[in-house]
Amino acid sequence: MEANGSALWLTSPGPSPAKAKSDLSTAMDLVQVVFYTVVCVGGSLGNGLVIWLTARRAGRSVNCVWFLNLALADFIFSVTRAVPLAKNASYRGHWPFGAFLCRATSFTKYLNMFCSVFLLAAVSLDRLAAVAFPVWSKNRRGPRLAWAAAAGAWGAAAAASLPFYLYRNLVPQGPANGPKCSLTLGEGPKLMLYLLRLLCGFLAPFAIILACYGALAAALRRRPATLRSRKPFKVMGAIVVTFFLCWAPYHLFLLLKLAGVKGRALTVGLPLASSLAYLNSCANPVLYFFMGLDFRRALGRTTLAGAFRRALLEDPAYSVGTRRKSFTNTASAHP
Repeated sequence: MEANGSALWLTSPGPSPAKAKSDLSTAMDLVQVVFYTVVCVGGSLGNGLVIWLTARRAGRSVNCVWFLNLALADFIFSVTRAVPLAKNASYRGHWPFGAFLCRATSFTKYLNMFCSVFLLAAVSLDRLAAVAFPVWSKNRRGPRLAWAAAAGAWGAAAAASLPFYLYRNLVPQGPANGPKCSLTLGEGPKLMLYLLRLLCGFLAPFAIILACYGALAAALRRRPATLRSRKPFKVMGAIVVTFFLCWAPYHLFLLLKLAGVKGRALTVGLPLASSLAYLNSCANPVLYFFMGLDFRRALGRTTLAGAFRRALLEDPAYSVGTRRKSFTNTASAHP
């Protein structure tokens, strides 16, 4: 009798593949709920503090213009993640919030991605121009030009994100399920849109940034006394590295999905890669804090606002009030 029971246990069927896939998708939804909560709370508070610290000085400091616009993009993204957070937490399996929010959340997601990477490319070009062309920078570079470049980045990002608003809608899943929020393009146009997103949102800006920082490193080796402070370069360099570390896995898994790869690795990997990419929106304030800590003093005496100010507002070479003096010193050091 015991042997028969053992045989029956060994031969009893396990959960069906469809049931196992559904359970795995549900588990990944719960994981994303945790990440979305961190992004919504941490990103909103951290980027809100950055906006408060930089907004009053954006008219006098080029760096503050860049930091402010990066924080604005991340703040908008963090706040709008509350919608997919509510969907994953309460209405898993379908989209309950209507067509407009379906389109708007997709638009803001890609607006953040495109705007952030376009701003980082603009910052890289700005850094290179300040070192490689000091005479031009002395006469032309300033907050007004930085604001124009930032406005161009926002406009280009909005144009690149617009297809994800226009061609996203509610798609029925059958009488037993509610609609899902998805692109309504055919396979060919969808593939072209995804490849354009990869090229414009990752590969091309990454190539520009690498080229700029390579040329910048070479220029600084030739003229090490060009800048009185390299902290703005270090902070922006850390932002660039963090952005690409966060977004690279997301684009990799999307390429695998486009190539037709299926299975557990993609079911688990794509939601985790998406969550990592979303965490980038609250990573920058953490970087500002740790790069602004004064390790020569006890950390307990370093306030949050003080650390942020040291990382964000220390701009001696580029503020309007000291720019002329800085370049005068540079010219005398390098006739």
